[in-house]
Amino acid sequence: MSRITQRQSVITLLIILIIADSLISVSLLFQIGVYGWMLPIVSSSALVSYGVLLFAYWRRWEPARYVLLAMVTLLIGLATPEPFITKEASITLFIPAALALILAEPAWVIGSTVLVYVMVLVRAGGQGVYANPVTIGLYGIVVGGIVVGRLITDTAQQDAENNARQVAEEKTRVEAQARELADANELMSVQLDQQGQLLDLVATLETPAVPLADGVLFAPIVGHIDTRRAQALTNRLLQDVSEQRARLVVLDMAGVTVMDTVVAKALMNTTQAIRLLGCDVTLSGISASIALTLIHLGVNLDGIATARSPQEALAQHFSAATVPLMSNGNGKSHYN
Repeated sequence: MSRITQRQSVITLLIILIIADSLISVSLLFQIGVYGWMLPIVSSSALVSYGVLLFAYWRRWEPARYVLLAMVTLLIGLATPEPFITKEASITLFIPAALALILAEPAWVIGSTVLVYVMVLVRAGGQGVYANPVTIGLYGIVVGGIVVGRLITDTAQQDAENNARQVAEEKTRVEAQARELADANELMSVQLDQQGQLLDLVATLETPAVPLADGVLFAPIVGHIDTRRAQALTNRLLQDVSEQRARLVVLDMAGVTVMDTVVAKALMNTTQAIRLLGCDVTLSGISASIALTLIHLGVNLDGIATARSPQEALAQHFSAATVPLMSNGNGKSHYN
């Protein structure tokens, strides 16, 4: 049992003993002629002792319960009157065992029972009812049953306490894991947000569109182009062309080291999308290896201007925009 339950039980038991002993003391006063003054004096002394032990245990003096058990054992063994010594067996001999069941450990049940039985047997001179093997056997069975019941109760209580402790530990562990998972989830969410921001930043930095001149955008392509980069490149260039009303986009491929079908297709899709907005596209910086790869892949560059460098692409743009003045038959100038 828990400490609180045991404490309440001991206090309740002391109160019951005080009440019962008070009634016995009053009853003995009316039977002085039968028992004399000895039993009332003993009963009154026990009543005072119960009160003192109750106060001591109330003040949390734990040995009080063992003192109470020893005192009751001695009181019953020494003060039990005739004819309950030699002629008749008394159930009062089981009182120490019953008290030990509540107040102390199982060993006290056996010890108090044996002690009180030996005392009454000695007082009877080894004769009488307590020397009868049947009586001894019956007392042994009853006390043994009390001890076994106490052991079973203690074992069940210990198992329950162990199970409760394991459940509490498991609950604590699960709560700790839940907190760790929540923290990890929150950290992962933060990291995903940061990663998304970094990806957006990288997408912006890896597909820049720099104005070279009025209506001309310069877009250098560096590294390998996959589906994601191709989509980001197309979206960025289409947005910049639309916002800045560009007339020419120079796609510089000097930074492209590897060309495959996916890259070539992505570039063609990008240039076609830009041209649909009414903007010309010039590819610059194509290396010899990339040019051979485009040929081998069968990429058709018809309608797409090329230049060796962005400067050359810009010069071509301005050269095409400048049309020499031609004189017609009426002496007026017009653009050819």
